[in-house]
Amino acid sequence: MPASTPADGPRNPGVVALGNRYEERVREFYAYLPVDVRDIFVGDALYHRARYLDLLAQPFGAEIVELGSDKPFLTHHLRTLNPRSRVQTISIDIPYSPYPIIRIDIESEAFPFADASVDDVVFTEVLEHLFRDPAWTIAEIARVLKVGGRLFLTTPNACGYDVLVNLLSQVNPNGRNQFYESIESGHPHLWTADECRILLEAHGFVIDALTTVDYYDVPLPVAVRTFLATHSVDPARNGQVLRIVAHKERAISAASYPEALFPQGHGVRLGGALRKWAEHEMKDGRSDR
Repeated sequence: MPASTPADGPRNPGVVALGNRYEERVREFYAYLPVDVRDIFVGDALYHRARYLDLLAQPFGAEIVELGSDKPFLTHHLRTLNPRSRVQTISIDIPYSPYPIIRIDIESEAFPFADASVDDVVFTEVLEHLFRDPAWTIAEIARVLKVGGRLFLTTPNACGYDVLVNLLSQVNPNGRNQFYESIESGHPHLWTADECRILLEAHGFVIDALTTVDYYDVPLPVAVRTFLATHSVDPARNGQVLRIVAHKERAISAASYPEALFPQGHGVRLGGALRKWAEHEMKDGRSDR
């Protein structure tokens, strides 16, 4: 296999208990939801089982920030499995959340925390949804983390074997390339391992572990496995999901824009056709369509 399921193993006995009764616990938790949306949330939690359990098994400090999540089940268990920690959740929206949410735009607004005040930031399956200024986001993560504070990050791997399988099947390699009402609902940018390293190191992070993980049941044909084993420069980095653990080594003064990621030295700006379209939408009162 190009990658494997997480090998760290649960550190929290509560995670073992959750894993043993996972589907039952999911259905119990989401019983509060309206019937017309409940199955959607239940199905999502079942699909992400391996990722959730891997994340929840991590060791956490006293101050945790869950960044960009839209999963109430994950928010709930971050809190209940870490009762001595304070967990604060930032998201532009978590529908039907039973917990308070800090609702800010993580690509343009400062996080409402003091410098060097956070022990751990959870940033899973969010980076691929950012499309304007991910450097701002990473700079804010670095600002609020203590020196030595930890970032746990996962994002779909732009070089995963599932991308190659899709290519051979004449399916778009980006599984969420469709045109959603909200751009953030899709995956505007899929990241490689090297791109993630460049972005993080530019903002004062040291990578402690950068691996790829197969969280999901995606078939890997023998022919594709053989091809990767023979031709990939690093078959171990062809798993479905990039899984990164990093710590803040030094403080930074501002967001950094490495040329390899930002050829013009800054994030996306409202210009060209995008500006004209935005002006037209606002003029006609259709900005919230």
